[in-house]
Amino acid sequence: MRANLCLWSGTVPRATFVQRLDAAVAGGFSSVSLFPRDYTAAREREWLSDADMRALMADRGVRVATLDPYTRWLPRWEPPPGVPADRRELVGCEEARFFAIAEALGAETMTVVEPFGVRYALGELVESFAAICDRAALSGLKVHLEFIPFTGIRDIATAWEVVRLAARANGGLAFDSWHYVRGARDDDLLAEIPGERIFVVQLNDGAREPVGSLARDSMHHRRLPGEGEWDLGDALGELLAKDGLRSIGVETLSDELAALDPVEVGRRAGAALRATLG
Repeated sequence: MRANLCLWSGTVPRATFVQRLDAAVAGGFSSVSLFPRDYTAAREREWLSDADMRALMADRGVRVATLDPYTRWLPRWEPPPGVPADRRELVGCEEARFFAIAEALGAETMTVVEPFGVRYALGELVESFAAICDRAALSGLKVHLEFIPFTGIRDIATAWEVVRLAARANGGLAFDSWHYVRGARDDDLLAEIPGERIFVVQLNDGAREPVGSLARDSMHHRRLPGEGEWDLGDALGELLAKDGLRSIGVETLSDELAALDPVEVGRRAGAALRATLG
């Protein structure tokens, strides 16, 4: 297997567009992900045009593989009272703008999540996922559904059922080791899921027990792969042995890493990923 190695935006959340690309180069990554707000910042604070961004990517040999996340694919979308403005900015990108950004940068995939802990009937999830896959196909995008333990799609079993029943060729899963370990881990089910339906793998590590709430641990206290106390064991071996798996990366949301120079973080993330992959 020759996989795309991706440096996910959450690992270097305060980086500029140029710094993010340079961090990827330092770590030997072939691609990065972007939050929609990263694109807005590049346009409004770095004064970069779409052509400028494409030229910078070409110069460094690093592409924007994924735009992440999109949340308005679900019905009755409305942030509950008290959602902070920065959280709303992170997850609230509107459909037309989201796809315009993806097309401008040549992204290949997009992540969809349920961000607020709202529970939906399985039929609603399947219908909505099928619809967003059909819309994404018009822009040439694959769609990966990410399960998150403290949201409305909490585990790999639910996410896989949605993807399986929606039955869209451009619909698959995002596998994040934090969500898998902290949620309802199911190695038997993971073994059954075809590799070609797991579009992206995000590796990270953590303390044996969550630091604070699950949400706080996820957003602030992850560790780089191999630098924590987890034993992914058979799950990681199962993933790496799958045919069709094409993207593996690092997504380590960490206050400690966020305070460092992005290029240093990229270098450390790349070394940690390669050590983990053996």
